[in-house]
Amino acid sequence: MSVIPRAALSILIVVGLAIEPGVSAAEDGEIWVTAQNASELKILLGNGGIETVTLPTGADPHTINFSPDGSYAYVSNLGNGDLVVVRTEDRQIVATLGLGATFTHDTKPSPDGSILLSANPVTRILTKIAADEEAETWTPAGSLDLGALTGQGPVCVAFRPDGERAYVSLFGAAGGIAVVDVPSMAFLGRLPTAGSVACGLVNSKDGRTMFVVSNGGTGHFYRLDTETDTLTDETGYGPIGPGLHGLITTANEKYAFATAVLTEGVKVLDLDGSDVRTILLDSRPGIRDSPDSVARRGSNIYVTLRFAGQVARVNAQSGAVDYIDVTPPATSGYAVHGIAVRP
Repeated sequence: MSVIPRAALSILIVVGLAIEPGVSAAEDGEIWVTAQNASELKILLGNGGIETVTLPTGADPHTINFSPDGSYAYVSNLGNGDLVVVRTEDRQIVATLGLGATFTHDTKPSPDGSILLSANPVTRILTKIAADEEAETWTPAGSLDLGALTGQGPVCVAFRPDGERAYVSLFGAAGGIAVVDVPSMAFLGRLPTAGSVACGLVNSKDGRTMFVVSNGGTGHFYRLDTETDTLTDETGYGPIGPGLHGLITTANEKYAFATAVLTEGVKVLDLDGSDVRTILLDSRPGIRDSPDSVARRGSNIYVTLRFAGQVARVNAQSGAVDYIDVTPPATSGYAVHGIAVRP
């Protein structure tokens, strides 16, 4: 397959399976993507168009998360270390918080949106931010030096559904998850994992389970009981694949999709059993694309391809794949990285 031309905003290439009847390339709603090299946000629209939000030069936006009702986008920037808050209705930057000289990696709102936790693996600080959306103010309200407590910095954050507890993946090959009491910002302990979890944490709809992947060896899949803080390694899956990074589940939680940055694919885990299969995401054979962040809307799974500058769209029912051309490929750094569906 040849490299996708850059003349079109979105080009459909079906790999392996035909798209099921009734599944259209055009969809309602918005999907926001960080174009890291360009310091831009790319907004994929349901009509097939793409809008651009320009951030300050050198921002290097890495991850993006939305407030619970989708009114605000929280953009964490590696380049200048800022957290940028974008009002989604008119695409305006309404606040900028300096959270370090560089490498603000991931900022996640609590389930009610009143608190943000922002992770910086270089300063090794987890910052708590009080959010007042009505007043459009976001104020640092505490911090936790995870480096002093664990020797590792925070990477990505997931909240327990009640917002009282957070689970924070830790940087480096040693991996692990820090358990944090959110009201007091107290460190409650560290759960060991085989290798780095990165951003492979996602809540189950049952309210007490979190699914987790880590990239140690040939990959590990865990279930975390958030009432007892017990992490169980489900070894029945056997070798899953190296380089596991992001994670999402289907709406019915029958399957989990884990991106594999080292093997140009997404791993599909049957959550009712132990079966694992691979869907190839390799729009440029022979050139590294690196599937990275992942999001879901309806029956479609969306995956950023770090170096290709594309978003792969996987139909979870049929396994069909098409590629959305977002920004030029990277010759260094990341063309795209973070992705989130606006509620």
